[in-house]
Amino acid sequence: MNSSTRYLSLLSALVVLVKGNPVPSALAELMTSGWTSGEELGTDGETGAPPKWEKMIKMLVHEVTTLRNQQFVEEFQKPVEEISSFSQHQVPSTPPHLSKTLCSASNKEACLQEISRGLQVYQLLLQHVKAEYPQSTLLPSVTHQTTVLIGLVKDQMKVAEVVEDLSASERKRVLGEVSTGTEWERKTSVHAILRELRNFLVDTKRALRRMGKRGKDFQ
Repeated sequence: MNSSTRYLSLLSALVVLVKGNPVPSALAELMTSGWTSGEELGTDGETGAPPKWEKMIKMLVHEVTTLRNQQFVEEFQKPVEEISSFSQHQVPSTPPHLSKTLCSASNKEACLQEISRGLQVYQLLLQHVKAEYPQSTLLPSVTHQTTVLIGLVKDQMKVAEVVEDLSASERKRVLGEVSTGTEWERKTSVHAILRELRNFLVDTKRALRRMGKRGKDFQ
């Protein structure tokens, strides 16, 4: 994929508007607010703008956080201040934190592969979120931007073909782990997926920034 195609893919993600979707406010926050960690954004050497992936991740973190909070309040009838009380709920198929993978080493290619594979799993798990929380107006944007981010990450690989799509058996296993159980268990699995996706995105942002500092060509 060439730079023009990548730019158009990113642009399409930023302008996608779902009816009733508060994307405009997310765009406003993207342009005006700082990153949650307080770190300054990296810049593109030619334009002085943040790298494409960083803008995309920032948007996604904002929207996934909003979606997680909305689902928690609406589905569990609890204030968002009590969200930490659900931290013990886990989903077996969610990817491990990047700090526990090859991203903790200095192998850039292996780390990019881990990120791409993890995002593919979350892309699939978002189907479960859609099935259990169909009224969400944010979810279509989150799903679309996750797909675009996978493309941006693969663009940085030397051999993107190494990361294959999930097989039919893998897809069946992942969805089977979250689609069964009681209504309560399915709701808590949605919450856990959104929580862990947010954490994975933050880990991804940190890993990509480390790579960017090691090589100016990583934009």
